[in-house]
Amino acid sequence: MTNGPTLQVYSEIGRLKKVLLHRPGLEIENLMPEVMERLLFDDIPYLEVARQEHDAFANIFTSTGIEVLYLEDLVTEAIKDSGVRDQFIKDFVAEAGIHGDDRKMALKELFGSFRNHREMVDKMMAGIRKEEIVFSKKSSLSDLMDDEYPFIVDPMPNLYFTRDPFATIGTGVSLNHMRTTTRCRETLFAKYVFDHHPDFAKPDIKFWYNRDEEYSIEGGDILILNEKIVAVGISQRTDSEAVERLARRIFTDGQSFETVLAFDIPKSRAYMHLDTVYLLWWITINLPFTQKLKAH
Repeated sequence: MTNGPTLQVYSEIGRLKKVLLHRPGLEIENLMPEVMERLLFDDIPYLEVARQEHDAFANIFTSTGIEVLYLEDLVTEAIKDSGVRDQFIKDFVAEAGIHGDDRKMALKELFGSFRNHREMVDKMMAGIRKEEIVFSKKSSLSDLMDDEYPFIVDPMPNLYFTRDPFATIGTGVSLNHMRTTTRCRETLFAKYVFDHHPDFAKPDIKFWYNRDEEYSIEGGDILILNEKIVAVGISQRTDSEAVERLARRIFTDGQSFETVLAFDIPKSRAYMHLDTVYLLWWITINLPFTQKLKAH
């Protein structure tokens, strides 16, 4: 970033100045075998090791002069105003898939009881087990039928894939509509950052796509090749209609981009996103070279 527009991203491989991360939190410890498939995980990471690896990764950035921003910090700073915080709690509870008015009210009261905003944000990300909230009685049929599932609010273990919920393209943002229900809430954090954070709630930041639109698009399918070309994957997670809508808005705004390349990739989890396909391609063409290096 320079003294120009707040956001300026015109390359996937240009010199990095700022990066957004999420340090793995207690949402990882709330993963359990019976919810792994629902939460899109094939295995359960060990939190202590995950944090050690993350910190080593982040230190590589900071040691080379790259500023590291953390999602949890930005959200905390964005909801400092009490009115914004109250609305954030309402929106979060509304999107958490909670059955029963009593449960919704109990959760609003729980989040409202946090005096430390950062602790509240961490708790939202970590998820809430049923035993953490005591109900005086079973007040609805949904309460009675939902006894076996361990969570009232699911944990959000995919948050450290910060590339997917939104993507910066030129001087604007695609605030994405995630394909799966379990990841849709992630974009609520980004919405509040861009609506209320003093560094990012700026009139010069345009929205090429928004989270409440009907078609799905995810950041892993968006690759900025240079200041004139953007590549977008039509994938298991991204609809062709969303790609077309994104392209039209970028062109209409007068950005430097002249071409949006749409790649129709296999609709399977093995490929998932365009950046996954690119990684598989890179490994394929470089594997013989790396094997030769090891041999010598």
